[in-house]
Amino acid sequence: MDVSAIDAVLGLASTAVSVTGKAASTAEAIKKLFSSDKAPDAGEALKLVNTLAVELTSANMMNVDLSSALKTLSQELKADDEFVREKDRYELFETAKGDLVYKLKEDRADDQPIHFICPVCLKRDRLISFIRGEGDYKACQTDPKHHYHFKHTPLPTRSRGNGGPNGWMGA
Repeated sequence: MDVSAIDAVLGLASTAVSVTGKAASTAEAIKKLFSSDKAPDAGEALKLVNTLAVELTSANMMNVDLSSALKTLSQELKADDEFVREKDRYELFETAKGDLVYKLKEDRADDQPIHFICPVCLKRDRLISFIRGEGDYKACQTDPKHHYHFKHTPLPTRSRGNGGPNGWMGA
């Protein structure tokens, strides 16, 4: 979660409080104008009512902006919470060849097969990206540049010779 989003919402709330305070002060000035013993000045009253209308419109717009920002912030917090819950289902795992990946915890599998996810995508992009492949070398489904070595299997040796299936033609 980006802390600047929280700062933006707090800034909107502060501005909304300020605008609402100005509107309340203007309403109080109108009340005083009409509660005095002498007849209110129509020009002054009209000026104060117009000021109040502008301040109330501004406060209403601030409240709409604040409501929208709070909704967005709430959605981001919900997504962040869901990500944390999903991430907690995995634990860091070291392959036989020393690569670090995340493995689904057996007690948190919820009928899913035990699998591995890419630590780069998890940390950098906050993305649950499966590691897939056959044999010793597996790669991230999202970015094949993220590859992992699980165990050692000797590669077949190629002999110089006839160019058959296990050989190659030498120069």
